[in-house]
Amino acid sequence: MIKSPVERLLDPDKEPNNWLAAVLRDLVDQNTEESKESLKSAITDLVCWVEPGVIDSLFYHWIKEYKVLMAESKKS
Repeated sequence: MIKSPVERLLDPDKEPNNWLAAVLRDLVDQNTEESKESLKSAITDLVCWVEPGVIDSLFYHWIKEYKVLMAESKKS
């Protein structure tokens, strides 16, 4: 489990991925309106930057389930 960046003193220059994961998880744990807005912004920024093929690979199962739901809703 990744601890918050303060608990583990992660260096964003040396461990940017672990640092960001810890910061984002800390925002989830804070569960405030401000942290929720920060998360929404971070999610949008990350998703817009990532190549579509990476999204297809990482979230294949979500996409598959979503397509099934789309097909079912078209039948209704």
